[in-house]
Amino acid sequence: MSDFPIYTAVLADDEPYMHASLKDQLRDVWPNLVVRGVAEDGPSALRLLQTHEPDVAFLDIRMPGLSGLQVAQACRRKTHVVFVTAHDNHAVEAFEADAIDYLLKPVETVRLIRVVDKLRTALAARRPAGMDNVMATIQRLAAAPSSAATTPQLEWLHVGIGTQTRMIHVDDIMYFESDAKYTRVVAADCEGLIRTTLKELLAQLNAITFVQTHRGTIVNRRFIRSVHRSGDSVELELKGRTERLKVSAAQQNLFRPM
Repeated sequence: MSDFPIYTAVLADDEPYMHASLKDQLRDVWPNLVVRGVAEDGPSALRLLQTHEPDVAFLDIRMPGLSGLQVAQACRRKTHVVFVTAHDNHAVEAFEADAIDYLLKPVETVRLIRVVDKLRTALAARRPAGMDNVMATIQRLAAAPSSAATTPQLEWLHVGIGTQTRMIHVDDIMYFESDAKYTRVVAADCEGLIRTTLKELLAQLNAITFVQTHRGTIVNRRFIRSVHRSGDSVELELKGRTERLKVSAAQQNLFRPM
């Protein structure tokens, strides 16, 4: 190991067994790669990138708080990004078009070796990370209605309101809030309950539009009117609503620029 240059990496995946498996595979195929940290959500991944400025970042596309696509936007030109995705056909097609490195879950060793060989060659040649391609891909995925999330992407919800069931388009939903066995759906003109969990919703919602602000809350960014700070607490004020939604400490960095 001492005969080869040492490179650094961070891993981000909200499934512990997945990032543990990837870490083990990397130890076998790239022994001179030092993993500086592992994150299980987007904000934590962002902090790791800012702290360590690694040579490589392996980013799961779907994570709480921030998607891997959003985290990648904060990467500097020295950090080479590898996206990890669970068979997201839209994303894979976009990555291949722009020659972006990606891995499909479960990660196959043969595929990982090819990606590692490409990364080692680029790092040895001191080539900057292809962030222009990454940014172009992210913009294209964000613009495509069904491309940024795991397919199929959610468009309509059947929401129970009293004795009625209403169809509500996700664009009209202001926020979701977990409530024991149910999830509360709050729209501009109504609110009701569904049995879908927040985790299931996150897998089907557009990660650019919807953000998990708390363990029990997902908010539509389009309805955020203002951010209120008091000491260490942060609350969101939504358009047309009197209540304020608390933001967990882990997600507060999402709203610092606002």
